[in-house]
Amino acid sequence: MRTSAVTRTAHRRTVLAALSALALVPALVVPTVADAASERFMVLGLPFFKPYRAAIATLDVDGAGKVSGTLAPPSGDARAAIPVSGTLAGGALKLTIGQGDDSYALAFTENQRGLHHIYEETAAIPGLAAVTVFRPEGGFSEPALVLQHDEDNWCGLVTGGLAVDLKAADLARTPVAPAELAEIDLVVTPQQGGTAKVKLKEAWSRLRLAARDGDDVSVDVAVPLGAEAKIAQELRKVPLVASVTLPSVCGEMAFAAVPRAKLMDGDKVSEAKLKAYGDAMLARVLSGAAPEGGNGTRKFKVAGSVVPGEAGPAYKATVSAESEASRLAKGNWDQFTVLLQPVVTPADTAASVSLVPLVIDLKVAKKSGPQAPADAAFKPADDSTQVAAISHRLVSYIAAAEGTRCSFLTQTAFDEPDGSLSCTNLALDDVSAADDN
Repeated sequence: MRTSAVTRTAHRRTVLAALSALALVPALVVPTVADAASERFMVLGLPFFKPYRAAIATLDVDGAGKVSGTLAPPSGDARAAIPVSGTLAGGALKLTIGQGDDSYALAFTENQRGLHHIYEETAAIPGLAAVTVFRPEGGFSEPALVLQHDEDNWCGLVTGGLAVDLKAADLARTPVAPAELAEIDLVVTPQQGGTAKVKLKEAWSRLRLAARDGDDVSVDVAVPLGAEAKIAQELRKVPLVASVTLPSVCGEMAFAAVPRAKLMDGDKVSEAKLKAYGDAMLARVLSGAAPEGGNGTRKFKVAGSVVPGEAGPAYKATVSAESEASRLAKGNWDQFTVLLQPVVTPADTAASVSLVPLVIDLKVAKKSGPQAPADAAFKPADDSTQVAAISHRLVSYIAAAEGTRCSFLTQTAFDEPDGSLSCTNLALDDVSAADDN
């Protein structure tokens, strides 16, 4: 499995300016009484909702700096929320979690790190897990609040699948897969390599056998793009399910964050905005223009439209372009169809939406002059790394142009070409280390 060369590190060529701007935006401000509103945070280091790493805090601050709210597990988990109270003054946050004899007092100091505005413990105790309260500028998207990665078993994938932990004792004494689980697509590894899918009910006996050693059984399941959060919430209601997190297996993934206002009206994708954005962005990429602006000189042709996609409206285009622009490779012309699917993912904030590319029907022709070859000269490409290279070029360019971030994973032998932009693969459910700030 190959990932982008600087996976999970700061994408300094494209996002430092944006991060500097974020440092000016407070995460939890003291409003007037009339303006008081709830804000949602993730909290790391607390033991209340294991096995989930991050609890969800919903906090209100009144005009006098009094804090009230709750601490809860990810949405869909049936465990009760815990009351939270405290104060906020001058960047010092004091919280009491719980009530009476079963309450715990914590003190935090405001800070900025990476994509997040954070409150970290004012005085950490060596050897104890630090407690951190954090949120990105603009807040978390709904999928981000539902889905988080497992602490010890995560490859970076955030779309198209889930990791489901089944309770060993319940699994061992359940002879037939419950209806809520039976038709779920289980990811398996055939002998010939790669991955395949079978219905969970078909592997139920094998899973029950694994449960006999007393440990919960973890499996990865495939779900439709954009449906990850909804299905996770439904699965958490099944008594046999211990937890649902982001998938542990590696896989193909490419997307770039785009400001929601550029593609959406409210919580719906605007077909007009999507069409205009796709036309303009592809023209910039394929002309060879720099992400930060200016004009490119490469030749290309794009015919775009909006079509139904897996998760709603998608931009579809047929493309002919010089490979120097489409995938930073010399000496060819590329011809392909691309779909750009807007999806709100767990890697999105409340102010962003991800564009997920799908490149299909790639054909390649050698350059033989200044003009594009005739259609008959293009031959189907049998190299999956070329498709990966186009996807990588699209998402890294969009992220650089927008000053945001992108994520990229592939199991092909693709290596980033010289001069390419790198993706961060940042998860919103964790904070950057202090030396990455």
